[in-house]
Amino acid sequence: MITEVAEIQSLANYIESMEIAPLFGNKVLFRGQPVKGNLLPSVAREDKTKDTTHFEKHALEQMRLIGSSLLSPKDEDDWHAIVKAQHHGLKTRCLDWTSNPMVALWFACSNSPEVDSYVYMLVADRAALPDKTKSPFEQEHVCILQPNYESPRVSAQHGWLTIHNYSNGQFTPLEDSKKEQLWLCEYLIPKRIKAEILISLDRCGINQSTIFPDLDGLCGYLNGKFT
Repeated sequence: MITEVAEIQSLANYIESMEIAPLFGNKVLFRGQPVKGNLLPSVAREDKTKDTTHFEKHALEQMRLIGSSLLSPKDEDDWHAIVKAQHHGLKTRCLDWTSNPMVALWFACSNSPEVDSYVYMLVADRAALPDKTKSPFEQEHVCILQPNYESPRVSAQHGWLTIHNYSNGQFTPLEDSKKEQLWLCEYLIPKRIKAEILISLDRCGINQSTIFPDLDGLCGYLNGKFT
C-alpha cells in the first residue's frame, strides 16, 4: 500500500525528501524505475497469475549444470543460487532494491528519457526475514534479504532484495499489498528534469562508472560523456 506520493522538482528537493527516511526506521530501501508501480519480480511481470515455481527451479538447475565451471559449491544452495541468478539477469522471484536513495535516483533517471520515472521507498523494519529452513520457493510471505556482497556491483549499489511468494493464485505487486509490515512511498521524477539530475548526480560521484565499477560501466559512462 502506498502511503505517500510526491513530485520531485530537483536533486536538492529529492535529498530533502529523503531526509524523512530515518524517521520511518532503520531498514528503509529504495528502488528507481522508469514505470509507475508494477513492483513485481521479473518472472511475474508478464502474468502475475502464473505459477512460475517449476520454471524457476528448472532454470536454476540448468544454470548449475551448464554453468558449473562458473559457479562455486555454495551455489548448490537455492538461496545462494537465486541471488547469483538474479544478479546475472536470470528471471527470478527477486526484486532489486538499494539502501542508497541516490543509487535509486540514478536508476530512475538513467533510462527512458522520454518518460517520467519513479523512486519507491520501502519501509521494511517489520518486514519478514527469510525462513532459511525452507527454500525461496516455499516462503509464506514477501521477505527481504541483504545478499552477500561478493560482486563489486552489488557492493557499489548497496543491494538488497525482496523475495516474492506465489499465493492465492498470483504474485501480488507490492503497491497492492495489504500487509501492514510493508510501507511504500512513491516519488515522481518528471522527465523534464531527469537529464539535469543525472548531471548533478555525476558531480556528486554517482554515475554509470561508480554504480557499475568495472570496465563495462566505465566505457558506458565515457560513451555518454564524450559522444
